[in-house]
Amino acid sequence: MFLFSPWRSALAPQAALDLANAHLENSRKANSSELALTFCKDAEKALARIKTSVRKTCVLSSRAEDRALCNEIATTYSELGELLDGLGYPTKAQTYYKSEGKW
Repeated sequence: MFLFSPWRSALAPQAALDLANAHLENSRKANSSELALTFCKDAEKALARIKTSVRKTCVLSSRAEDRALCNEIATTYSELGELLDGLGYPTKAQTYYKSEGKW
């Protein structure tokens, strides 16, 4: 039995986004590329917790709050791509640049 919920458990989209952004901020502040890459992987896991169904609902919504969330998620994917590109992983970065366009 887990003391805390496993990382795959559901998180509200905004909470997953906040977690991803915290990991990206830590990556930017990391004093080694190995540590920065670890934080990028953690950000990737947090973003993966935002379900595809949320994306479909968010993208099709006309509500300002939903569109703002979509834009924030897209920006986070772009920032993840930029960090990975800077760490020497341009192929992986392209994956996140493409993900940005889906939001």
